[in-house]
Amino acid sequence: MRVRVESGPAAVAYGGPVSGRGDDSGGRGGTAPTPGARSVLGVVFLATLLMSLSSNMLNIAVPALTAHFGATAGESSVVVIAYQLVNTALLIPAGQLADALDRRRVFLGALGIFAALSLVMGFSPGILGVAAGRALQGAAAALLLSNAVAILAAVFPAEHLAGAMGVYLSGFSLGQVLGPMVGGFIVSAIGWRWLFWGLVPVALAGLLWGLVALRVVPVGTPRRPQLDLPGGGLLAVILGGSQLALTLGAEVGLGDRRVLLALAGCLVLVPVLVLVERRLSRPVLAPELFAGRAFPLALVHGFLVMLPRLGAVTVAGLYFQGVVGDPAAISALKIVGFPIGLTIGSLAGDRVGRRLGRRVMLTVSAAVATAGMVLLVVDVRLASGWLTVAALAVVGLGNGVFQTLNSSMIITATPRERTGVVNSIRVMVLAFGTGIGLALGMALVVAFVPGEVARTFLSGDAAALGAGRPGIDLGYVVAYGTFAVLMLLGTLVTLVRAERRR
Repeated sequence: MRVRVESGPAAVAYGGPVSGRGDDSGGRGGTAPTPGARSVLGVVFLATLLMSLSSNMLNIAVPALTAHFGATAGESSVVVIAYQLVNTALLIPAGQLADALDRRRVFLGALGIFAALSLVMGFSPGILGVAAGRALQGAAAALLLSNAVAILAAVFPAEHLAGAMGVYLSGFSLGQVLGPMVGGFIVSAIGWRWLFWGLVPVALAGLLWGLVALRVVPVGTPRRPQLDLPGGGLLAVILGGSQLALTLGAEVGLGDRRVLLALAGCLVLVPVLVLVERRLSRPVLAPELFAGRAFPLALVHGFLVMLPRLGAVTVAGLYFQGVVGDPAAISALKIVGFPIGLTIGSLAGDRVGRRLGRRVMLTVSAAVATAGMVLLVVDVRLASGWLTVAALAVVGLGNGVFQTLNSSMIITATPRERTGVVNSIRVMVLAFGTGIGLALGMALVVAFVPGEVARTFLSGDAAALGAGRPGIDLGYVVAYGTFAVLMLLGTLVTLVRAERRR
């Protein structure tokens, strides 16, 4: 049977090579990494770890912030979602800048901004100040993310890039392992402000290391950035507006008229964005990247499979505090199985894919993650708590293998001069999915209880929850069940894609 092989970015879902080679490498030139490439990987890993730590330490500390500032459920949700919202909205413009400017300077500048914001946020007088700081950190993280993979692709050839991607992605996983534990300890021992001040030395260490290590990264030819301001603005409104609408749902309910109108408005803007993009010479979503089936399908199944991971872990940590009554440190230990599984899967993904086949393992790993999410639904009904600990580890393991294979196949099939934009589209889709999953999870778990009960739950006061427990349990069943259905759809998309290739 003759197999048709697509080329260019559209080939990523199948691992099709740009240069016509018949492997999954993508055909980039070179057989060995650039001298000093491992040091470059270390800097990128440290920056990734920093971003992950900042989110996961804060998420586990939401009850402490809520109690300290007397915040409402909506204000607490804004703190959690602000970073993800701004980060998602700015990823594509950041990618366009990354392809036009000196990647090293942009990367190091963003790292310095992240450090400065962490210092300032520790002095915040109110919860909205924390939310504003997190939003600005989301902008700095967009510059880091859009340059990180492009920097790795510049010093690692295709046959080594998947392994480097696994290490890079494990930085997010390790941050999820350490973040809850370190965050829980800091909140309990010395106060929530040190969640931000403690990140400053890490960022400064990465900045100093990067000033030396990133000298080996090719400079390229700087050119004038050609930003698609109309398309980028519309995209930011659609992505940010939908996340804000779901965040508002945590305060007023998902069925509230304002929430529904905001979501409807975002949907109406989608065809407007398509029309605007068709009229521009340098659109934010380059149409040639979506000319074939493979690239859009790769984004779709990545969006669906990885959408629930941050939301599921965050609400699981809140459940252990707000329902079971665990302190933050114990709650962090109970959810640590997810990031441990995610780390193992990220590091093993390339090796497993080489041995068993990358396309096969995409489907298998997605199915494993989906099975773990189903176990979370079961455990809420059983009220054991310990099955949740194991189920989170299963979800993490499946997601770890999946994200490594999905990401490396996209990047290795991308022309080097388009790496920044293509990776930004990939990260934007995944970040949008993660933000939607987080906002949706936060809204659903309190969707069946009054506002006062929701506030009691989010403040971690399990003893005062009383008759509100059944409504919270129902919210968790609906949240985890919704996540499981979305992940199942993502798994089925991988099968549809494989059939179309044949």
